[in-house]
Amino acid sequence: MKTDKDIYKRLVDIGLALSAEKEINSLLERILCEAKEIVKADAGTIYLRTRDDSLRFVIGLNDSLNIFEGGTSRQEVTLPEISLFTADGKPNMSNIASRCAVEVESIFVDDSYTSDEFDFSGARRFDEMTGYRSTSFLTVPFKNFSDECIGVLQLLNALDEKKNPIAFPRSNQSVIEALASQASVAIENRRMMDEQEAMQVKLEKDVDNRTEELEDALSKLSEAHIVLKELTTIDPVTGIRNRQYFEEVFRQELLRAIRQQYDVALLLLDIDHFKKVNDTYGHLAGDECLAGVGQAIDSMLNRPSDVVARYGGEEFIAVLPYVTESNAVKLAEQLREDLELKEFKADGIDIKITVSIGVSSGVPNTLEEGRELLSQADEALYRAKGSGRNRVVNYSAK
Repeated sequence: MKTDKDIYKRLVDIGLALSAEKEINSLLERILCEAKEIVKADAGTIYLRTRDDSLRFVIGLNDSLNIFEGGTSRQEVTLPEISLFTADGKPNMSNIASRCAVEVESIFVDDSYTSDEFDFSGARRFDEMTGYRSTSFLTVPFKNFSDECIGVLQLLNALDEKKNPIAFPRSNQSVIEALASQASVAIENRRMMDEQEAMQVKLEKDVDNRTEELEDALSKLSEAHIVLKELTTIDPVTGIRNRQYFEEVFRQELLRAIRQQYDVALLLLDIDHFKKVNDTYGHLAGDECLAGVGQAIDSMLNRPSDVVARYGGEEFIAVLPYVTESNAVKLAEQLREDLELKEFKADGIDIKITVSIGVSSGVPNTLEEGRELLSQADEALYRAKGSGRNRVVNYSAK
């Protein structure tokens, strides 16, 4: 029997595999195959949302009927698009896939032949033509960082050990939603990369003929490279900057501060007793909580010059140029109080947290002196945790 640790490691492996896919159709095929394997489903489909608010069928697999449409199969797609809204502009709630997209929520149907909640006439016609029996459904949305639906994953007929169709266990929900979250990031990244590659192909075709168009294309290509580089600086769990980005920006900020002689403050934050969150609610909920805390810190420290990053584990770091020691301590205390009052939703649960914060600040004269601010903030954080947690400690306040 697989443990939560095994499942978590499997999801990490899948996330790495998805990020390595070089083509959108192979990516979609990999997503569907991994989802079917995780929940032992006999069949599945993926729909992507179009700009005119409909769901476009892009791949379908049915093991029992040996059906493979869309994806890399080169087989013609036979399922029509599904409109998310009716002719009078109301949400299309009778179709299970469209409701999933509109509500951006997962939907279970244990037995379509006894359920009257959705219109399964299309599934009935399919069953009559093929002799199949479309029984249980698990429909999950693909969501971007703004919680907007960009597509739908629909799995059909969970199978027991004897290959008999059964209802999807509700315990599958958190795992398949975690996979859908990874898939959403991979799909959006793949689309961006495909757009960049398309721009490069266009550039190569036009290079011999139109110098002016070439310059314009080079500008756009440069922008795409910048966007792509930006993606490599984002922490995949929290959606804020990662440690690599912090290291680069911190060095640049120190060099400017040395030249112009202004204050640089560091806040090093640690979520108190975060292991209890993982132990109590699971690592998937823990990751959602981390993302919520990271986004909250990022929105609170929102000057153009401020940089907030995930430093590692449950630690976050903020670089605050032009902030004196006294103001840094005030900001840190306000941040600590605001986070203590917030509730973070994770896997449908409201989680309260507190943070300990170490503060260091100064006007550096050399890079070595500036880098010392890091060890000072770390020591201040250590003192904050050692003196009871949920508090701010300034390094210079002995």
